[in-house]
This record gives sequence, structure tokens and C-alpha cells, in this order.
Amino acid sequence: MTVNIAVVDDEEKIRQGLAKLIEMTGDEYKIVGIYSGGLELLGELGSLEVDLIFTDIKMPQMNGLQLIEQVQRRRPKVKFAVLSGFSDFEFARGAIRQGVEDYLLKPVDQDELGELLRRVKNNLELESYRKAVAAEEHIRLLLGSDVRHLPGHMTEGAGRELSQIGLFREHFAVVLLRTDPELTGERLAFYMEAWNREHRSFVWEPRQSVIVVAIGQGDHDDTARGIASTLLQRIPHAVHARIGVSAVHQGPLKLRDAYLEAEVAMQQVWYEDGIKAMNDFLHLSRRQEDVSGLLRLLDKDFRPALQLLDLPRAESALRAWLEEAGKLRPAWPALSEAASAVFGLLRGELSGRQTRLPAGETEDEQLRLSPVRFVSWHTFTSEFMESATALLHILKEARQENRVVENVKAYVQEHFTEELELQRLADRVYLTPSYLSKLFKTETGETITDYIISVRIAHAKEHLIRNPALKTYEVGEMVGYGDPAYFNKVFKKVVGLTPKEYRERVRL
Repeated sequence: MTVNIAVVDDEEKIRQGLAKLIEMTGDEYKIVGIYSGGLELLGELGSLEVDLIFTDIKMPQMNGLQLIEQVQRRRPKVKFAVLSGFSDFEFARGAIRQGVEDYLLKPVDQDELGELLRRVKNNLELESYRKAVAAEEHIRLLLGSDVRHLPGHMTEGAGRELSQIGLFREHFAVVLLRTDPELTGERLAFYMEAWNREHRSFVWEPRQSVIVVAIGQGDHDDTARGIASTLLQRIPHAVHARIGVSAVHQGPLKLRDAYLEAEVAMQQVWYEDGIKAMNDFLHLSRRQEDVSGLLRLLDKDFRPALQLLDLPRAESALRAWLEEAGKLRPAWPALSEAASAVFGLLRGELSGRQTRLPAGETEDEQLRLSPVRFVSWHTFTSEFMESATALLHILKEARQENRVVENVKAYVQEHFTEELELQRLADRVYLTPSYLSKLFKTETGETITDYIISVRIAHAKEHLIRNPALKTYEVGEMVGYGDPAYFNKVFKKVVGLTPKEYRERVRL
């Protein structure tokens, strides 16, 4: 930073010489005024941009300590260094009590002067940093909070501190910028250089920055729109960008109102086609419409197609639904809720058919497909359809796999009396034995062997009840068990009774 310095001394040779020594110390030290007395400096103080004042102690009309007192009343942030030809402890002690940075004796030593200037510069930079951090915290607080719900002392403190910075001395506007890819702070600062006015920018959300820009008395209502348009033009064409601009406001306590206006403008322009687009609150062509029809449209077309597993029709219904949503331009919370309803139906159908999602799939589409994560409607719809069609594809595969399992079950029901090897069943459905085993267990919760046993035992129980004349070994042969001992063992394991015990119990 550059330190602006003024020199006050009633001896021209001394004040001119000191000014030269200061300028020789480095380019970061700039002389903005040389005065022969305190009254002369006070006469220009209102328009003087000064950080540090070197003043002589003993001067006619007004001495150095009196000058310091007068300046501190009007400009308490200004720093002082006192110089004198008198090694007077009382003067030095008085100066120190008034917060003077240092006390230098004439003639001024170049090394001591350089050390003093560097110390003052470091202190100014630290104060500037702390002030900037505090201002940013206050701005963030008022941007993100309804002042009606904040403690009074917090609101008053933030408003008081921010009113002292140039950004809020007159009017301001809020600009919301969304980009993909996300711009670094340095790049954004470079694009805003053309504004040539005070502003502050903050990373607010992924890919979104909030910019508060000063609007002067000589500006007009469309100034905010104009400077936002300048920013949009400076952003490279390879970057997708959307800008929403608030109306012009006055006073830092209006920050939240301005932010909400910029957000409404952003949520409208978000639906526009093209790489870059901008809108402002004062020129909105339309407001968000009622979106209850979107949910009814899901019930009308998408849900029935999904329940019938008419997947091409379901996908077509989703595309039509998105087209209707694009026309209505719902606010982001409403769009997010509707999108969540779509994936709720998809996952409900998957759950109802006991279909598991692939490893790594997340169920939190409402978070992943939140509009705030996307720079435009186009990028949102692309991700939405990609996720939806992926789940529809899983349903399609599940339906095909269900058909495989049902085919195997039907074959077992017809041929349970025969020797049913796994390879034979796999050949029927054109799968490998290992994959068929895994698929069958996943879909039914039991192995193919257990299913064959359950079918055979069910038929055996029926024969035992309906044909009492049949021997138990004959029943076993009829259901595919040629070995009577093995039949008895399997039957008892499944039923808990031997075939003979079961027949006798059901007769009772």
C-alpha cells in the first residue's frame, strides 16, 4: 500500500528537506502536503487524504500537540510523528499520551526515519486488513439475515461500522454471479476492474459470488444493470455465466432486501438459453407461476407409465414434464421439491420390486440435483435426465431379470420330478450357472436348490394328503426323490416331521 504523508514545520528548509528524505525512502511513501503551520493544514484537512503527519513541536500560533488534538477530533485514524530540535521529555511524554507513533530529534536520522516509516506502513496494513475482515463479516451477516430477527445491538453495530466505509456512503446494489467453471477471486477482480468504483465480492455458494457495488448520486436506476452488463461482457465466452441484479438501495441494513431481489432475478435468468445471460429486478418480464400443475402432471403421465414399467413412455413423460417446468420457471425451492418427487417415485418403484441400487449410488438426489448447484436450466436438465434415465435403466434390467427368474421358476414347476442340474437351468435362460445362482438369490432371497426342494416338498405334502394309499417312498419317487431315505431326511428338515408323521398328523 501507499502511505500518504503530510509535513508541518514553520521552517521551510526543514520541511522541504524532510519531504525529500521521506520520498527517498521508497516509492510507497508519498508526500501529499507540505505546510508551514497547523492552521494551514487544518484548512485543507477536509479534502486531504493523509495517513501520517509529521509535525514540529514548537510552532507559532499552534504548537504540534495542539495540532494533534485538533486533527484527532476530526480524523481519529490519522497517525502522527513528532519532530523537534529540543530534547524535551515533557513534550515527548505529552505526544506519547496522544498516541504519537514516534518522537524524532532534528536533524532527522535517515535510518531512524526509514524504520519509523516501515513501522507505520506495517501498522496501517494490519489495520486495513482487520477493517476489511470486519467489514466482510458485517456484510455477510446482513446479506444472509433478516435484520428483524437479529439482536438489536448486532444490527446497530454492523450498520454503524459499514456506514463509515465508502461502499455505503451513498447507494449500492447487489449483483449475483454464477459461473461454470467457477472463477477464482483474482480472475473476478480482474473482470471488475472496468467498473472503476468501490465494490466488495464474496464467494457465497459453489459457483456463485455475491458482489456489492457502490452507486453514486450521479448515477441512475439502470446504472447497476449497466455495470453488470459490463462484467458479463468481460467474462470469456467459454465460461457459462448468469447474473441477477437488485434494485438500487441505500443503507447497509437494506443488504438482505437487495440480495433477495438479485436472487429473484437470478432464478429467472437461470432458465434462459445461451452461454451468458443477465437480468435485473427492475426489468423482470415475469414472476414465478404456481407450480402445483407440475406435480399433477407427474400423476397424470409419469406415474402410470412407471407403474406399468412402460419405460419409453415414462422417459418421454419426464421430458415433457421438464419442458413444462421450463415454461413455468418455478422458484428453485419449488423446482427442487418437484425434482425430489420424481426421484421419490423412481426409488419407490425400485424398492417395491426389491431392486437394489448399484454400489456407490446415493439416494440424496434432492441435494445433488439442487438447482443452486447448476449454472443454468440447461445444465440442470442434462444432469436430471442423466440421473433419471440411469434409474429407469436399472428398472429395465430388473424387469428383464425378473423375467429370467420367473422363467426358471416356471420350468422348475413343470419339471420338478426330473433331475434339475444348475447347468440345465442356466442353458434355458442363456446365462452362466454362477450368474443365474446369484441373480436368483438376489431376486427371491433363496437359492435355486432351496426353491426346487420347496416345490417338491409342497407336491409331496399334497400327495400324502390326497392319496393315502400311496407308500411314502412312492410319493418320494413321484416328486423326484428316488432314494427313500434321502426323501425322508429332506422332508423332515423342511417340515419338521417325517412323511409318515406328517400324514398321520393331518388325518387327526
